[in-house]
Amino acid sequence: MAHEAHVGVLLAELHFPANRSLKDKRQPLTSLRDTVQRRYRASFAEVGHNESWQLSEVLVVLGASSGRQAHERIDEIERYLYGREFEVSRVIVKSVDPVEALWDSGS
Repeated sequence: MAHEAHVGVLLAELHFPANRSLKDKRQPLTSLRDTVQRRYRASFAEVGHNESWQLSEVLVVLGASSGRQAHERIDEIERYLYGREFEVSRVIVKSVDPVEALWDSGS
């Protein structure tokens, strides 16, 4: 019996135009991480531009029991990003895939 499990991925570049130091970037990223983990039950990591005080590349990954649920949650997280005190420069990757598509489950 196949299980319907999906993985949602969102990779986005954020811009913090008012920041003047890495310390200025820490608070909004910490708040974003906490919200993504608590409210959306997703994993969060800063994966790029770590040494830049005005840019950050963030990765959000979540698991869901259906493709519809994964799409809805990824869309909610994306809308949440656009409502923050920083700017979303671009969404690099936004995808939902069935877990079976990620590896050969026949072996």
